[in-house]
Amino acid sequence: MILIKKSFGVLRVSEDLSLLINGSRLVPAYRTLEDIVPVLYDVDSVRDLPRSTVIYSMYRGFSLEGHSTIFKNKRARFDITVMADINLGKELNKTLGHYHPLAEDSLSYPELYQVLYGEATYLLQKKVGGDILDFAVAKVKEGEAILIPPGYGHVTVNSGRSLLVMANLVSDSFQSLYDDYIKNRGAAYYLLTDGSMVPNPCYKSHPAPRVLSKKFPISKDLYSDFTSCPSCFDFLNRPSLVASRFS
Repeated sequence: MILIKKSFGVLRVSEDLSLLINGSRLVPAYRTLEDIVPVLYDVDSVRDLPRSTVIYSMYRGFSLEGHSTIFKNKRARFDITVMADINLGKELNKTLGHYHPLAEDSLSYPELYQVLYGEATYLLQKKVGGDILDFAVAKVKEGEAILIPPGYGHVTVNSGRSLLVMANLVSDSFQSLYDDYIKNRGAAYYLLTDGSMVPNPCYKSHPAPRVLSKKFPISKDLYSDFTSCPSCFDFLNRPSLVASRFS
């Protein structure tokens, strides 16, 4: 069992991807291998792994009792995801991948992630029409946070050779869009277990992956920073407030 102490309580994470916070067991939504098969680099390489294998669990909408009104008033949601330490054949464990819908003008909703335990690699891509205009790779270590900017889809890869526990803070005003990743069998590049990046032939364009080193500043943790200054995160529903940083 992994013990993590944060501003919002004590997290106990088990190898079966279950999560307790302050002694209370949270109810997850699961992603299994069956869910991820459509976006894998090499489906044949996971033929010996049961399709029912849970590869990550998602705990959506957590808040302490005294903070639920803050999240509701700001139309924000705090989630925790636990990813298994497992290889998906030739790939590291990863999420399905998704985009966000438009929030205002031509800007989609942004999202914040913080690694609470382990290490994550985020694969970000900007798509216009059928072309990928930008592909960025961000390695995020324990305690660090990253902003997924407006206009970018993203996949999370568990690159730390351990369980990955991460939190995300996002608007609660939309549903994530998975269809494009499923249609194209994943992101524009696959990150393999040997660290190599392989272009996905389902895409017409493959801009050279660039390293995204900029991290989102954190005072304590995402939860504490948000509940201490909710208005500081208005950009979650108004992406124009941060869009200029990425123009």
